[in-house]
Amino acid sequence: MSLPRRLFSTFILVAVIFVATSRSAALAETKERYLTLDVDSSQSFTNLVQQAEDLAKESIAREFQENPKLTEITIIITADRARQLVPVLRSRVSRRNWQQNSSIEQWTRYFADAKLLLGFRDGNLSSPNGGSSQVINVPRPSRPASRENDPGYRDD
Repeated sequence: MSLPRRLFSTFILVAVIFVATSRSAALAETKERYLTLDVDSSQSFTNLVQQAEDLAKESIAREFQENPKLTEITIIITADRARQLVPVLRSRVSRRNWQQNSSIEQWTRYFADAKLLLGFRDGNLSSPNGGSSQVINVPRPSRPASRENDPGYRDD
């Protein structure tokens, strides 16, 4: 067998191995799911977060059970209040990590601004147009302000 023919055969063999290896890596599957919870006006933010965690945990377990090729999943839970969608949490976990520890808190990022954006105050929802207004205390100037001392003042 000549040298060019051996090199060509080696090249073909390496190409076949590369394709086979990349195909097995391509069989790894990831998934991203978006789920929405309706906000109940009588529910507290703590209860909403607990409900979101429970939904994420159930969804992750179900996805891994139903799809054996799934290697990683991301679940994003949003809350809907008066058609305003606000993300509450995002859980991202691999199958291997989930099998080792199915505690949702470890794999979850919580969006702290959701409480404010959804209108939760002191554990309850406030009405969209109601609520108390915030008073800002502005310090008084140390000396009385005079318009005449202002360089832009004109008395025409």
